[in-house]
Amino acid sequence: MLGEGDSLAWSEPVYRLHGFEPGDVVPSTALMLAHCHREDRAALEAVLRAAPVPGGDGSSVRYRLLDTAGTERSVLAVLAPGVDPRHGHRSADGDGRPAPDHDGAPAADGAVHDGRPAERLGMLIDLGAEIGATAARRADDMLAAAIASREVIDQAKGAAMLAYGLDGEAAFEFLRWHSEHLNVKVRGVAERLLRSLPGRPADRDPRDVLDAALADLGVTPGTARDVAGHGDGPTLPASLTVRHVPEGRAVVAHLEGEVDAATAPTLVAGLSEALKAVPPRGTLVVDGSGLLRLGPVAALHIARLRRRAENAGVQLRVVPPRGGRPEMRPEVGGTSM
Repeated sequence: MLGEGDSLAWSEPVYRLHGFEPGDVVPSTALMLAHCHREDRAALEAVLRAAPVPGGDGSSVRYRLLDTAGTERSVLAVLAPGVDPRHGHRSADGDGRPAPDHDGAPAADGAVHDGRPAERLGMLIDLGAEIGATAARRADDMLAAAIASREVIDQAKGAAMLAYGLDGEAAFEFLRWHSEHLNVKVRGVAERLLRSLPGRPADRDPRDVLDAALADLGVTPGTARDVAGHGDGPTLPASLTVRHVPEGRAVVAHLEGEVDAATAPTLVAGLSEALKAVPPRGTLVVDGSGLLRLGPVAALHIARLRRRAENAGVQLRVVPPRGGRPEMRPEVGGTSM
């Protein structure tokens, strides 16, 4: 970019980038440094005044340019050895053309005397436009992703409202609670629920379908078990009560009502309180004999309770619902309740 001494030749876009009209000033190294932010001036000067290396790759520097109005722009100056192609000499890229600036015009070229090569050819790139365009694209992508995520979550809320008899606020809290306890993003929970709906048997209780989908989210691949609930359960919405009673060195947690994904928060909270009440080396009995319905998601939380009890030195016993419902003993992965 340097010519004889410190003289420069600017293309029209470079004049305007500095706030000048072409011909208003005589370009020079000193002028460029005067329009450089003082904190970046030393780095720019080092590049501008460096001796060109024949056949070298040139150099570049990013700095803050202050135009005549005081507007700050982030720019990139790129300089390379070359000659003035208007005198028939080859440029740094070897094709006989000057290095273009960001608008396709020569950014600067040096003077040619007696056929000697110019010291530098280069370009000055306004990074603000590039950064702005990139930021706009990212904002558009983020907005599109947010809209798509919202749509998925809203659809899953609708499924939960229909299956469990919840209102809109409770349906979102349903998704949020399972997201937290399964360590899966809310959108991930929503997507899993929606994938479980197409193709389900028409006579299958939708609660069983969504329960199983949520239970699968909390297990290690290949360990999911089919623990379907009763399809002829009571009308919605489901309810569950958990009360624990001390009996010597044991605590009995009585479950009454229905266990499914909607009542899982009550199940987890109630059993956690019961476990805390068990004396050292005591026994926790989970009495599900009074349950009207036991959904697949219960297996996940009972398995987690089992691990917590083992860590606390507490023996755990599970009494299944009446009607031959099995104890829930699958080894289910995931964190403790």
